[in-house]
Amino acid sequence: MIQYYICDTETTGLKSDYHECTEIGIIRVQDRVQLWRTIKCEYPERANYDALAITKKSMADLEKGHNKLNVVDEVNKFLNEDGLTPAHRCFVCHNTPFDKKFLHAMWGQLGQQFPAHLWLCTMALTRDYAKKQGLMVKGMPKQKVNLHAACDLLEINKISEAHNAKVDSRNTYFLYRKLVEEMKVDYLPFIKTDVHVVNAAPSVDGDDDGGLDPSLLDI
Repeated sequence: MIQYYICDTETTGLKSDYHECTEIGIIRVQDRVQLWRTIKCEYPERANYDALAITKKSMADLEKGHNKLNVVDEVNKFLNEDGLTPAHRCFVCHNTPFDKKFLHAMWGQLGQQFPAHLWLCTMALTRDYAKKQGLMVKGMPKQKVNLHAACDLLEINKISEAHNAKVDSRNTYFLYRKLVEEMKVDYLPFIKTDVHVVNAAPSVDGDDDGGLDPSLLDI
């Protein structure tokens, strides 16, 4: 048995070893219960200003929210309600490589293993669907498959507010449900296993590298 969880994170930039999560939203697919928390940043001065503009946060906002350890404890407790092991939990994100590296970093900073080993990316599912439906034709402009564009492509009545983990996790849930339950997309080949290995405290060397590509943050 696999338990599926929809997840979205908001961050202060693109570097998981330098920037931080500011929000996390998780929806348990089985009963659609949602956990959403804002997270107080330990290093707000490291924030990328483009990321703040995209997520509509001020420097003062970064100093509000829940303590990182408390958030991790709450998420662990929420997940443990299923009575399963990490090998039986699958996290579904729209840009899984991005969200996964920040989740691994946050848990790793506290010396804990992230409690899910399976990962599924709705961006990859949407891209595959679009190709098979002829929506991505060679020589034509590439079809956008960020979260809002993917919802529009599948004619999903999405919640319009962008870059809020509470809202974006809900939109990702709508997208997942449309692809998997309605379109019957074969998603099993897209599930990847990535067991989090807890290392020493991550390096925070290096400076912010300037502007962000908004497409990397799933606008």
